Amino acid sequence: MSGLPPLTPRYNIDDRQQAVRDEVHAFCKKENIVELGRELDRKPEPRKFPRDLYVKLCKAGFVAYPFSKEYGGLGKSPIEYATLVEELCYTDAPICLLAAVGVLATEPIYHFAGEEQKKKYLPGCFSGDIVPAFVLTEPEAGSDASNQKTEFRIDGNDFIVSGEKIFIMHGDAADLFVLFGKVYEDGVRDKISTILLEANQPGITRRPLEYKMGMRAATTGYIKMKDVRVPQSTLMGERNKGFRYAMMTLDSARIGVAAQGVGVAQRALDEAVQQAKTREAFGAPIGKLQAIQWMIADMATRVEAARLLTYKAAIMQGQGERFGLAASQAKLYASETAGFCVDRAMQIFSGYGFIGEFSHIEKLYRDQRVMEIYEGTSEVQRLVIANTLLR
Repeated sequence: MSGLPPLTPRYNIDDRQQAVRDEVHAFCKKENIVELGRELDRKPEPRKFPRDLYVKLCKAGFVAYPFSKEYGGLGKSPIEYATLVEELCYTDAPICLLAAVGVLATEPIYHFAGEEQKKKYLPGCFSGDIVPAFVLTEPEAGSDASNQKTEFRIDGNDFIVSGEKIFIMHGDAADLFVLFGKVYEDGVRDKISTILLEANQPGITRRPLEYKMGMRAATTGYIKMKDVRVPQSTLMGERNKGFRYAMMTLDSARIGVAAQGVGVAQRALDEAVQQAKTREAFGAPIGKLQAIQWMIADMATRVEAARLLTYKAAIMQGQGERFGLAASQAKLYASETAGFCVDRAMQIFSGYGFIGEFSHIEKLYRDQRVMEIYEGTSEVQRLVIANTLLR
């Protein structure tokens, strides 16, 4: 197996994007991300969170990228952040996900926490000293995120926290949980609220989930909390506003997932083009065959459409416009485009794509699949889009 295929030109809609691409490529070359990603993918179970690598991503500024300089961020625009994700995911999707999950979990703190909480946690989240996790999903609250069973029972000036969480990115290793649940007082359970729970508390048990299909370098955890006592000052933002905080965070994160899809789709296309030029059958490169040409034409067209949908959503966010619809459209189309492109690339590579010894396609195929699931499944995106238009 070789490294990256020859890079094809990217379309920049903003004159700041090329500098971001160059920055990411330089980091990936310096840190040998292609080989490191392959090595992390093939480690035996149980896997450990790659904290040293996560800190390197933080030190490079990739978690601080979209946040203001006031708290130690880099103050980059949404289009610059989307470009960062696109290019980092092009090189290795799971390593990109490490940084993207850090951003996901930091966003609600940045936007909704009190000033004291921001000053306490944001610098550490940006530097890598604190690994945060966005702790929303439960065994019975996935797509139906409002069906939270986790309880924050009031006892004097404290919350007593109990509940289970599953499919939590970095949940097995995080230092800080942005935790969603319902306040329980006088026999009544409120709407969803959010607390900032430091993960070294007595009563918290967790473990990494094993045998993930893909995205293996970015670990996923199961968390159980039993009678964890914390002060009510851990409440983040306003009581009963947690569902709103979660949905607003996910709107932004969907642009990131769309950018991941663009990066993976572009990588699949570039790999397929390279294979079509170099592999021969019937006495000529397979790229001379019309069947292969049509696959590549369809892939290339969908990649560009996904890229422009993603950039549109990012620009709308940066301009302060309502961007939820655009984010869902971009996430839906780009994640499914990535699926289409890795499938066509697999067909073009044939047996050499199916066996990871020979190409990157086998890993790419596994890594892509979750993009149609996390941050809202494709079906949820279709509901969001339709409901927005039908109001």
